[in-house]
Amino acid sequence: MDFDSFKPLQERAKELQCIYSIENILSDRNQTLSDVFYKIMDAIPQGWQFPSVCQVMIMYNNKEFKTTDIPLTDWAEHSELIVDNNIVGRISVFYSDFPFEGECFLPEEQKLLNTIAERLSYFIFLKQLEKTIEVLTKKASPEDNGIYLKSTSDEHWRWRYRMAEHIAAKTDFDFYGIHAMYIIGSTKETTAGPASDIDFLVHVKNEKQQTELFKSWISGWSHALAEMNNKRQGI
Repeated sequence: MDFDSFKPLQERAKELQCIYSIENILSDRNQTLSDVFYKIMDAIPQGWQFPSVCQVMIMYNNKEFKTTDIPLTDWAEHSELIVDNNIVGRISVFYSDFPFEGECFLPEEQKLLNTIAERLSYFIFLKQLEKTIEVLTKKASPEDNGIYLKSTSDEHWRWRYRMAEHIAAKTDFDFYGIHAMYIIGSTKETTAGPASDIDFLVHVKNEKQQTELFKSWISGWSHALAEMNNKRQGI
């Protein structure tokens, strides 16, 4: 058996060791979020293919946490931190340099990052839940706490925004004679509710036949997303 046949097993072992390290870090609920973030950033590179050039940055409540001043590069993958249906930040894994052949990231590495983000999101949720209970039982005021659970949700606009991005990515601009597509309305303003639609402003430079074809294309998406929303929300 040659060396290449062992590589998938080696990568799998690294991923499992990384998850084990993350679980150990998150097992201590008495730590501050800042301490947890920095420990996780130290642990993540060992689970990726090229740890020597692997960097990590965590965004939380519009604040950056990172262990290096190296700016985020295009060789990056991300996963959102979602707490109680609200986006509170994201984890970014990136390479400061990539002098290698082939793809930057394995599909398994994105899955690993998503798993880490899910575990960290739950840890943040527990911390916010503790703070929220303190506020509700009047043991502390919101001003005394930096974090507590929100009464609103990002779930509806976030799903619509992702679907809008997906539609735009799948649309053949040349075929339909489209110059640009813009998201407008409640999805763009992040105020969409469970019954909100997705509004596009489309800049066209086409013939009438292309416009009719594009209307059919969008109509198909509209029916499909309406069915998806009905299964998700009953609306």
